[in-house]
Amino acid sequence: NSPYIGQHIIRKFFAWAHLTAALIFIFAAVLFTVPAFSSQLSLDLNRAYEIAIENSKNIKAAESDIAKANEERRQAHGARGVTVTIEHDTARIKYQNDTDVSANSFQNVISATYPLYTGGLIESSIAAAEYELQSKKLSLERSRQDVKLSAATAFFTMLRTEDMAKLASDAVERLEVHLRNVEAQYRNGKVSKADLLRSEVELINARQEMGQAMSEHSVAVKNMNSVMGLPLDTELSHDGKMSYRTFDDTLRQCLEHALSHHPDIAVAELLEKKAEAGIGIAKSEKKPKVTIAASQTLLSANMEDSLSNWPGLEDENFEILLHAEYTFSDGGVSSSKIRGAREDLKKAVYNRESARDAITMNVTQYFMEMEEAKSRIETGHLALDKAQESYRISLARYREGVGTNLDVLDAQTALNQANSNHTQAFCDYNIALARLENALGTPIAAKTK
Repeated sequence: NSPYIGQHIIRKFFAWAHLTAALIFIFAAVLFTVPAFSSQLSLDLNRAYEIAIENSKNIKAAESDIAKANEERRQAHGARGVTVTIEHDTARIKYQNDTDVSANSFQNVISATYPLYTGGLIESSIAAAEYELQSKKLSLERSRQDVKLSAATAFFTMLRTEDMAKLASDAVERLEVHLRNVEAQYRNGKVSKADLLRSEVELINARQEMGQAMSEHSVAVKNMNSVMGLPLDTELSHDGKMSYRTFDDTLRQCLEHALSHHPDIAVAELLEKKAEAGIGIAKSEKKPKVTIAASQTLLSANMEDSLSNWPGLEDENFEILLHAEYTFSDGGVSSSKIRGAREDLKKAVYNRESARDAITMNVTQYFMEMEEAKSRIETGHLALDKAQESYRISLARYREGVGTNLDVLDAQTALNQANSNHTQAFCDYNIALARLENALGTPIAAKTK
């Protein structure tokens, strides 16, 4: 019976192995064939701002810059405090001469040092650190504004491509209806085959344009997710639509506001002040420095080989020291540093002036783009009404047999163009307005509450 039992066990083993392999195969097939469900997110413009700002790596990097600048500020302030040090020395001394001498010595020193005068080094360093910290905080605000602009641009682009895809779908639907009408009239011998072929070609072209529009919208959605720092396959639903938001300030008012409130100008002014403090730091090397120090020394020594009396707490020596030093000549190093610091100041002044020029140019450009898009919205609305009326008339005339197929197709093309121009004008207006607000340096908190 033993061989039979062994064969039975082997057959059972292979049967279980085959079953297990089959189950693994089925599980793997299900795992890799069932599509993963992507997350969904309901979105509006303000929500897009919040998510993009929350997930922005540039903003997180700017926050790290602030934390570092804050630590450098603490270092600068700490330089004018008391420095306390503790030292310990253990020594083994042995002299080789006529009589060998061996000794152990132990010393503990506690000292405190305070800078009485540093030639403006500490004060200038503190000022420079304060300006740097303030500039980093303003840079963080500017990063938030830039992320907000990116989110607005992506959001309105997503709306535009969605509207374009819908318009392309409507155009296909209109051409399908028209083609059925042409086919009916062709069967009745009322129109030529050329009309039928031309209508079929127009429908094919419209379907291709619809496919392109849908692909462009898909890319815009992925870009919106990327700007917000979300997975690219996140499904977005939104309540937003292309709308017209009035902006009543004049160009002069915009320029005055931007030149008074823009973070870039404030940062440039702070860096200019930091450069001035840098000159003070450089000049301090040519001035005397005075410090006061007090120390308490505890020591002991013996002539024995053993380490007795460790750690040295017997004799006490107290010392107070007023120390002054002045570098009479350093080979021109200090003078060179001063000249370099003055060049840094010149550069900071140029950067401030460049920032003002760039902001002036950006505000002017985006204001004009906004006004131009506003004009296209007004004229585009009128053109759209006329194009819709023209299409209705040409379609009715064709059905009655008094119009041509070419009239219908031309009216359809004009209607598509009017719809596209109108949608594009709204998108351009909203993006130009977002860019203008960014160029004005409008604070985030004032717009997202």
